[in-house]
Amino acid sequence: MSSVPPPEDPPQYQPFQQYYEPQPPAPQPSPQRREGPLAQLGALLLLILKGKTLLTLLISLGAYVWLLGSFWTALGLVVMIFVHEMGHVVEIRRQGMKASAPLFIPFLGAAIFMRQHATDALKQAQIGIAGPIAGTIGATAAFVLYGSTHSNVLLSWALIGFFINLFNLLPFGMLDGGWIMGAVSKWFQVLGLIALAGAVYFLGLNFVAIVVILFGIPTAIERFRNDQSPYYRSVPVRARLAMAAAWLFLTGYLAVATLAVNQLVRPFVG
Repeated sequence: MSSVPPPEDPPQYQPFQQYYEPQPPAPQPSPQRREGPLAQLGALLLLILKGKTLLTLLISLGAYVWLLGSFWTALGLVVMIFVHEMGHVVEIRRQGMKASAPLFIPFLGAAIFMRQHATDALKQAQIGIAGPIAGTIGATAAFVLYGSTHSNVLLSWALIGFFINLFNLLPFGMLDGGWIMGAVSKWFQVLGLIALAGAVYFLGLNFVAIVVILFGIPTAIERFRNDQSPYYRSVPVRARLAMAAAWLFLTGYLAVATLAVNQLVRPFVG
């Protein structure tokens, strides 16, 4: 590397004065403190109170009260949706990406807007399963509290929470199960479509299921078209098996819990 000789009279030469006078060492940036989970949760809750989440929550609450005819049932539905969506938000931010607080959409649930996307199918699957995990914990907490209080309101909240998260685990389209099992195999999209058709036939979930099918078909097609892309192929076999096992365990738990709580609720609504 060549060097430039200094001028003959350095003290008189201001532009290069820094080369001849000793400079103090540059201050080193202090290490940033990583916020703990409670601090991150507090920041998220503050964001919710300041943003549009609270407004859309109240609008959805009013819509569900009108639809269901019960304030407490509608409140339970909104609370369980909120807990579920916050699971997604926490995982997205844990991965270092930015995401909005949940925005409620009456009769369709809630949505989260991201400025970035997961770099591979495994990370997307982790985001997908975080919502049902959080929602399952919330529904289980309501059921445990019912056991000590015998509150029918909490029992209905538990049933709502278990069913919402079980439905979201159907492996199709943009449902959480679609993202989770999308990291495992493209063929789960077909299984999810069959399960949705069964839900329409046996449970009468016409409106919700039809919306899910219409919006999910492009995602299912994309999964088949891009099956050989690095986005999916980069997921190790061990990670695929682990994600499939987690999905199977969570689905089984929610199915059993939904049936059990439904049996307890039936005498009150029959």
